[in-house]
Amino acid sequence: MNEFTAEQRARKFVQSVNPTVVPVPLEPYLAQIGAKLSVDDELESGEAGYTMTAKGRHSIFVNGNDSPRRQRFTACHEIGHVVLELESEHGDPSWSYERRPPNEVCCDIFAAELLLPVSLFRPALLKRAMDVASLHDLAEQFEASLLATGSRMVAFSPEPCAFVVSQGGKVKYAFRSASLRSTKLWIPSGVALPETSYSAQLRKDPTHAGPFELDADVWFDNADGGTVVEDAIFDASRDQVLTLLCLDSEDMPEPTRDGPIRQDEEDTGLKELDGHLPWPSKG
Repeated sequence: MNEFTAEQRARKFVQSVNPTVVPVPLEPYLAQIGAKLSVDDELESGEAGYTMTAKGRHSIFVNGNDSPRRQRFTACHEIGHVVLELESEHGDPSWSYERRPPNEVCCDIFAAELLLPVSLFRPALLKRAMDVASLHDLAEQFEASLLATGSRMVAFSPEPCAFVVSQGGKVKYAFRSASLRSTKLWIPSGVALPETSYSAQLRKDPTHAGPFELDADVWFDNADGGTVVEDAIFDASRDQVLTLLCLDSEDMPEPTRDGPIRQDEEDTGLKELDGHLPWPSKG
């Protein structure tokens, strides 16, 4: 199964439940598949949850030592395994983008769609600025992870912007808004954080305060002038930086079909994730 299919099936599932309030309650989702949600306090750190199925009934367990937000994502991730009929593929922690198995990525996408449904998230985003303050506020409002919230902010924003996930000082993914993807500006994966970027400075000294205004070519390949406003969040426990980049519309180059096309930046559900989209299971 590819990410686009997972996204579309998740949206169809959400429509069948039709949530109308935030944070989105999980009970209707669970009832839709006939599942019971329980907390397992015996799970070790890194084991977010699992699903057991007997006689057509599903029992979903989440780690009682995890935060409420992570438990919510885990529950939705496990619902994804059931609805998409995908087996679990255990690997690195859910917040890590290192070698994330395809089935887990699809279920992460599914979970993000359930927690941040288009019908509710898009209107909420249009009332907000594209900055870290909005990222925190929306994540709290929807009780979702920062990673999932940030990627969907960019996915639905009409502004030319990007959400960059870096780990260990290297860029893992750069999710671009539709208006930014229509240009030749892009950020390669696997490269070190730009030395003069706010993100790199924040990783070295967490007391640094943003946002910063930089030349666009600090971040974007093929940038020809222009500036970018950068803001970021650093999680020292994961050595992970989440970066928001916003360009002035006047600095945007003309749309082009030339230049490299990155699979992780295609118009699929992956760009709306998080990791967080995140969460291994034992199902």
